Amino acid sequence: MQSNLTGRQMRWMDYLSRFDFNITYMKGENNKVADCLSCYYENDNVNDIHVVQEYVCTNVRIDPAGEDLPPNRFVEVIRGMVELCTMQEEECQRSCWLQEKLEL
Repeated sequence: MQSNLTGRQMRWMDYLSRFDFNITYMKGENNKVADCLSCYYENDNVNDIHVVQEYVCTNVRIDPAGEDLPPNRFVEVIRGMVELCTMQEEECQRSCWLQEKLEL
């Protein structure tokens, strides 16, 4: 094992230590899912935008400050979170409005 881990490696090591798994080496050209925890889509272009639900959110849980995420991906995640919070707030307001209407 590497003696000096980066912050990112330490966060991943801490996160992955919760699971029981075996790592098997597979030559790169044969490994179609290489680095699947940090990749998004194999054929993604810089301008491709996807809804936040399409992404694995592990990166954000392990690295909430987005230090290791590419800047455009971190911005996408933040926008998605804001959008989800707005939708949740609107739904809560609607629910309160319906509840008040029922009580009248």
